[in-house]
Amino acid sequence: MSMRSLCWMTLAVVGLLLFQACQTKVPKQYLQPDEFEDLLYDYYVAKGMADNSHPADADYERRYHTETVLRKYGLTQADFDSTLAYYFNHAERLRPIYDHLQSRLSDDALQLGASAGEVERFTTQSISGDTTDVWENRRNQLLMPRPPSHIWQFSQKADTTYHGGDSFLLTFASRYLAQSGSKNATVYLAVTYENDSVITHHQTVVADGNTTLRINACPERARRIDGFVYLSRRDVRDNQADMCLLFLSRIQLVRFHHRPQLSSDSTTVADSVKVTVADSVKAMGPHRMKLTENLK
Repeated sequence: MSMRSLCWMTLAVVGLLLFQACQTKVPKQYLQPDEFEDLLYDYYVAKGMADNSHPADADYERRYHTETVLRKYGLTQADFDSTLAYYFNHAERLRPIYDHLQSRLSDDALQLGASAGEVERFTTQSISGDTTDVWENRRNQLLMPRPPSHIWQFSQKADTTYHGGDSFLLTFASRYLAQSGSKNATVYLAVTYENDSVITHHQTVVADGNTTLRINACPERARRIDGFVYLSRRDVRDNQADMCLLFLSRIQLVRFHHRPQLSSDSTTVADSVKVTVADSVKAMGPHRMKLTENLK
């Protein structure tokens, strides 16, 4: 056999092994990706209904809806925990599930009456150019409390469309998935300006919902925007204690141009910009009815 033929055969064998590795299925004792996605979908819908109940009944409602979802899929809490542990240790399988899940939840929000602006308010540039989503990275991120997945960092350079007096707003929706224990993440945003001055802002994320960080206007022109989200490590006392997932979605970085007004004896050229960040889309009546029918 010639050397050339041997090389081609080696490449063919390696390619076949890689293909088989990519086709490896989830072990049958765990929920398959499609099933796990459906379970998580129902879980988040049920959790939304529980969160909208009276505070005094929230814990009971949360347990009730969670147990109802597990019964729908014929699972015990131990079954769910083992499936979650498997995907927790195979993040490459979990990320596409969450990406698709987020699309489903956003589509449902639109069907239930939320406007496209409420689901993703600043996705397009305004006609005047004063309000623009300048985010350049992924819209979804998944964090878990173990290196290197416990921290997500981002950085982007400002181009010529940035001006002195710009202000910035970082906003995203967060969802935790954890059986017990603390939920704590820190989000940090920093804007570096042409004179090397830096303005920073940070905030903690301890529950599901929307998070916003605002950097107020500075006379200098922005040169770079950096930041990170850090999911704190948890007290690991057994194999389950460290299983906490934090999913970030609808990530946006909104830039607002400052538009000065003319002198008092001149016509005002612009009104001030009002920033409103929509709250998380609430679980609505039709959705409750839909889930209830599915669980019967």
